[in-house]
Amino acid sequence: MRPIVSTNTLVGWVVAFALGTVFGLVALGWGLFPVEYVDTNFKALSADNQAKYVRLVADAYAGTAIGNGDKAKAAMAELSDPAGALFTTLNASTGVDSQIISSLSTATGINPAQPAQGSGLLQTLLPLCAVGLFLAVAIGGAVFFLRMRGDGAPAASRTSPRATGASYSTAPSTTIPASEMTYQPGEEPVSTFKTTYMLGNDLFDESFSVDDQSGDFLGECGVGISETIGVGDPKKVTAFEVWLFDKNDIRTVTRVLMSEHAFRDEALKAKLSAKGEPAQARTGDVVKMETATLKVEARIVDMQYGSGPLPPNSFFQQITLEIAAWKKTA
Repeated sequence: MRPIVSTNTLVGWVVAFALGTVFGLVALGWGLFPVEYVDTNFKALSADNQAKYVRLVADAYAGTAIGNGDKAKAAMAELSDPAGALFTTLNASTGVDSQIISSLSTATGINPAQPAQGSGLLQTLLPLCAVGLFLAVAIGGAVFFLRMRGDGAPAASRTSPRATGASYSTAPSTTIPASEMTYQPGEEPVSTFKTTYMLGNDLFDESFSVDDQSGDFLGECGVGISETIGVGDPKKVTAFEVWLFDKNDIRTVTRVLMSEHAFRDEALKAKLSAKGEPAQARTGDVVKMETATLKVEARIVDMQYGSGPLPPNSFFQQITLEIAAWKKTA
């Protein structure tokens, strides 16, 4: 299956999403439009507001509004760190206030203790760590995707109709010996690519952007796994699809390069013919494809069959293709 979007597009989306998340969370969420807490409990109060709360409880206890130590203790239990709040308030009080707060400590049995340090810093660092983790995962995913693309060949800069399930055609296209290349040696292709499949690359699916000398996008071409044989890992590839998309043509021309075994298996050959015109893969052979404004030749530079319990010459150990694209003259 062809990728829905090109590598460049995917990376652009990842970067844009990451930047948007950072901007929205930090600049907007924490800066311009911070969260406002309404009707929350006392545990969410800041240290200053918890100190004010302690003073209110102490005044109420001293004025007998609370009535007894148990009620005062229950009121103090509403705080996340009663001992720490008592410690902070007591240290900031003098004179009569200090005596009232000490009485509250005695009545509730809560001994003032220095609050744990770093909780405020932790609350600040946690969101930053979350953003950093998100960026690391996003960048790591993009790097992984790029590496899975293969040997570093340039990816397509557009999405072809074949990638989105548009119709394709199997003609006109031919397979010709390497000695019978139809284009004159003096005609330089606008784009050339080389790609190699090795047994074990189960995600092999290469696509290349065809651009003219001015950098204008003309279309795409590529090669990917079409059919496997047998069971187990790694997958045993018995056929590849070579395809050409022209931005000025509604068709996507497709050829199916098959192993010798698959080409001789009439049932399998008929099945793969629905994807494109079949051809047996042979070292040195060239697959030619044409669209409205493009000509492409894919030459099999080298290939080897794998060995094992499957039928002879039924799956590829490796195959190397050289793909050249020409722009048709008006």
